[in-house]
Amino acid sequence: MKSFWSGLTERERLLICAGAVVVVTLLIYALVLNPLAERKQASLRALETERTIYYNVLDMARASKNNSATVQTAPFRTTPIREAVTEASRKTGIAISRIQPDRDGDVSFWIDAANTGEIFDWLLLLEQEFGRQVKRISIQKNTGEETLRGQFEFEGEHQ
Repeated sequence: MKSFWSGLTERERLLICAGAVVVVTLLIYALVLNPLAERKQASLRALETERTIYYNVLDMARASKNNSATVQTAPFRTTPIREAVTEASRKTGIAISRIQPDRDGDVSFWIDAANTGEIFDWLLLLEQEFGRQVKRISIQKNTGEETLRGQFEFEGEHQ
């Protein structure tokens, strides 16, 4: 290697050093700086999406609160919880993936993929038409999608 380097002219050495600096600079940009910038942009887009969803949920909650004061409540049908959920699911287009009854009479329903609006419509329909309010909710965003999955626990038959 020393014999190769000593056999080069000063101009060739300078050209090789300049090329090495360019290659190292490009590698730093391609392997470090560009991925960091892309990750930052993706995080900012995700933050903006989550912020929009948050404000939409707040607006829906305010609208629901305002509407609940003016809506006259009709007597509820005494439909068993499984039938009520099935009918509400059919009307809103939500697919129930699993149903699990509890020993105390409560029933849990799982939804694998639905958007926020569909879930709210489903819950509102269950409350307004059947008088059923969810007892416990666990919701997560599906990875890489704009849909949610969740577990919804309802009380069993009205006592």
